[in-house]
Amino acid sequence: MYGKFLVEGHKTVIELISSSFIVDKIYATSDWDNANAHQRKIEIETVTEDELQKISTLENPQQAIAIASIPAITSDLTLKEGKYIALDTLNDPGNAGTIIRTAEWFGFDGVILSENSVDIYNPKVVNAAKGSLFRIPVFYQNLADCFTKHSQMPVLGTFMEGESVYTASLPTSGILLIGNEANGIDPSLWPMIKNKLSIPKVGKAESLNAGIAAGILMNEWVRRNNQNN
Repeated sequence: MYGKFLVEGHKTVIELISSSFIVDKIYATSDWDNANAHQRKIEIETVTEDELQKISTLENPQQAIAIASIPAITSDLTLKEGKYIALDTLNDPGNAGTIIRTAEWFGFDGVILSENSVDIYNPKVVNAAKGSLFRIPVFYQNLADCFTKHSQMPVLGTFMEGESVYTASLPTSGILLIGNEANGIDPSLWPMIKNKLSIPKVGKAESLNAGIAAGILMNEWVRRNNQNN
């Protein structure tokens, strides 16, 4: 409604200040200081630890909370060659934040969320993504339209009955699609998936957490490509 979001905790606030995001105001305890904040002439209001606790969503807000402006989200997306991860109706903010952070770790070129996925500026997403949210491109798209527009980019989907990611042929560029935590990938997207992948199960667990599964798949894709270069 107001086009703003909260960034909480000393380290994440520092990473926000170092990014291109517009920072409207910082609430910080008297022992908090940052040269970049002063250089950018960001308004800083000194508060007590009790006051900081009252406005925070965290149990331990760690010295500082910032209010930042939500940037305009690109709707007319054109993907270049590279590795992207797409999230279909991902609802859990912790999973979304973890995947964004992991995608940056493995050098992915962007994260694409379906229009009905979680709000990436939800405080829980921001906290889980840490500073990665301020650096890696994130887009909201109608996934079917996006995949059709970028038909030159193979889509790799996750399925329980898919081919093992450890033996499957993996492209150098493409889009890794992660499905909804409970229902998997929407069946309407299945015809657009070129590679159906799975993570082989050794134990008896019924399923993997979406964030964990995404991390394993991203790691193997990047490892394999690096090995072949």
